[in-house]
Parts: sequence; C-alpha cells; structure tokens
Amino acid sequence: MAEFTFFVDADLYFYGGGELPATEADLREAGIESVDIPKNYDLDLSERIPVRVQGTPRGIRFYAALLSLRDPLQLEEMERVIAAAERRGEGASATPE
Repeated sequence: MAEFTFFVDADLYFYGGGELPATEADLREAGIESVDIPKNYDLDLSERIPVRVQGTPRGIRFYAALLSLRDPLQLEEMERVIAAAERRGEGASATPE
C-alpha cells in the first residue's frame, strides 16, 4: 500500500459538495483502502484541505484523476511516493488504466 496526502483547494472541493464522481465501491475496486479528510483543518494551508489516501498505486492515481489534480508539484510528489511503494513490491502489478 501507498499513502499520499493530496492538498485540495477548499473552494473547489466544497463547490462540488465534497462529493467525488465515484461510489465507495468504485474506490474499493480501484484499490483505495482509506480516505481521511480532517474535519477541522488549519487555515494556514491557504484554504487547502489535506486529504490523506491510502491504497494501491493504481488507486492513488485513480483518486488523483477524480480530484482532477493538475498541480505539477503534487503530481511529481505523488509519482515519487508511488514509485517508492512499487520498489517495495506494494502493488507493483497495479498499473494505471
């Protein structure tokens, strides 16, 4: 398993009602084990909400796609975390679709 914390723009997240275009079953099928969204987040994050996701490399990439993640720094860090998980043999057979 890999774990990655996405920093999501609060306005965009709440504009969508905090809902993703996927069901819990979709997330599980994609390889997501857990999602942790804190109820009280520090405003020092420049109105970005930390969303901690644990899952297979494929699941982490799936979640990034659901969030429409385009931030190059987050994408680079996500791929670094996924590569480390794959080197450890965690989900090495899971490939992005």
